[in-house]
Amino acid sequence: MTTIHELTVKLSQTADPKEREPLENQFISMMREQENLWAAFCPATKHYFLAQEDNQLTAYLFSTEESCQTFVDEMRKRHIILKVLVNKKEHRMFLFAELFRCGITQIVIDSAEDYFAVPLNVLMPIPDYSKIPLVQRPVLNPVVTGKMLLLMQDMRWGRADGNTELDALQEIYHSPFLHPFKPGENGAPDENGIYQLPDNGGSLFMIFTDMYSLKSAELKEYPTAKIVRFADLHKMLTENPDKTGIIINPGSGAPMLLDMQLLELTQKAAEGDLSEVTIRSMNENSGKIIVTKPEMPPHDMMNHITEYLNQSQTVKRAWLRTIRKEEDIRPHYLIILEWKDGIEKPQRKEIRREVSQVAMPFARGLHIEYVSYHYDQGKEWTGSSEPFYVNETPAEPEKTAPERQQEKKETPKKKGLFGLFSKK
Repeated sequence: MTTIHELTVKLSQTADPKEREPLENQFISMMREQENLWAAFCPATKHYFLAQEDNQLTAYLFSTEESCQTFVDEMRKRHIILKVLVNKKEHRMFLFAELFRCGITQIVIDSAEDYFAVPLNVLMPIPDYSKIPLVQRPVLNPVVTGKMLLLMQDMRWGRADGNTELDALQEIYHSPFLHPFKPGENGAPDENGIYQLPDNGGSLFMIFTDMYSLKSAELKEYPTAKIVRFADLHKMLTENPDKTGIIINPGSGAPMLLDMQLLELTQKAAEGDLSEVTIRSMNENSGKIIVTKPEMPPHDMMNHITEYLNQSQTVKRAWLRTIRKEEDIRPHYLIILEWKDGIEKPQRKEIRREVSQVAMPFARGLHIEYVSYHYDQGKEWTGSSEPFYVNETPAEPEKTAPERQQEKKETPKKKGLFGLFSKK
């Protein structure tokens, strides 16, 4: 019987839409119906581990416990502490719904060089509330929830930076929240939802990104909630200077605190005033580049690149490596090209573009980067590996403009239907 992992490998190697369709349908069915899937879970935030992949918030699921454990062990080497969490078939749709609530738009299956990424909306129907009147729609904030979770998760490990924080704050500025309260006789708030900090650290207004987070807090003393927006939050703190600030999703495992200074900074950033915002990395050791030999060489991709390079006659040697920054979850492919003499920059750019077109259908979803061998970095990154392509034949010199004009004159003119008959 075909496994999910075998299907992902076939899909990563299949470019033809007609051939892909039955494989994709089988994959979707197995993802929904397989008895167990395994997920990378983050104990620090009590949520599924997530990361940015291709500008999409991504979660990581695995078809076997062993592959998930391998991923967790690899993350531990990078000082990211995760654990393996099993998901049974009867809870599968609850898993997909929770990922949606947390802003996940993409799932990576069996994260490795032959990984397969799938949009979440392929595995489950995304709820559409567009036909429901605005006042009756449930409060759902998957985007802001996801950005906050990513920020709080990365802060736990010292990997967050100013851009991650700015993304979260700008989303908070534009999002509605639920604020619990105890109604009085006329229905107006008699007592607002307050969260008391320990050790007399002050008190905070509580707000929640969605109804699930509100119900999970089990606030029996605050039986109802109202929708508040950024202006309301600012007003709440302005009119209650005794309050320390605002806490978003208390009790969730990844609460976020906002004080008046941060609210004012959020407003300025959302309005485009970044004069007081300093974008900096919180991890001074980030950015280390790791280049290695592919664990599972994509022979089909290398064969197609070889075929193209044989036609172009512009490259002397080519190497294939994998490259990633230390903080990246997955690597990219790195193609190192040693150009033949006489191949200038404009032509090199065009060759790289065409190589990408040939290679991408077989790249298993990984990005492709390039470096020229004549740079010291290119020589260093080849390591001790052998090139997958060698062609020592000198490149044909590019024709000059007079030569091209002469060649055009010597070409026999044609006439007749579709120009099939030569003029004598």
